[in-house]
Amino acid sequence: MPADGDRCLAAYYAAFRAADIEQMMALWAERPDIVCIHPGSPRAHRGVAEVMESWLLVFARELNIGIDPRVVARQETAEVLGLVIEEAITRPGDVAPTGTILISQTWCRQDAGWRLQFHHASHGRRSPPSQDGMFVPDGGGSTRH
Repeated sequence: MPADGDRCLAAYYAAFRAADIEQMMALWAERPDIVCIHPGSPRAHRGVAEVMESWLLVFARELNIGIDPRVVARQETAEVLGLVIEEAITRPGDVAPTGTILISQTWCRQDAGWRLQFHHASHGRRSPPSQDGMFVPDGGGSTRH
């Protein structure tokens, strides 16, 4: 991935892991048409105020999960960066990842640099650990869209 994409992802995960709302919102475009969807969210959050409120709710929860992101697709032009990310999730008590979050992001180049325009995260598979607490790759259910 080019340096711009690396910087965007590093900044996003730094803000997320720190649960820092100012850091997170500095990544977003200040436009009324930005959209953010979190896993299990009943609706799309639109505009700066709603997106900020949605992240405040996420950050209010305990975020002691391990996240190992892997970019599975990327498309970039001079003005737009699109990413598809698969996060392997390790929850407290798990010895290996047992679930995934699937994310798509659209970043737009602005005068101030790259800014998030769209973020959509949804639950992927949640596989139960084996008797030994190890990841069972073919276990768990599937998610439909």
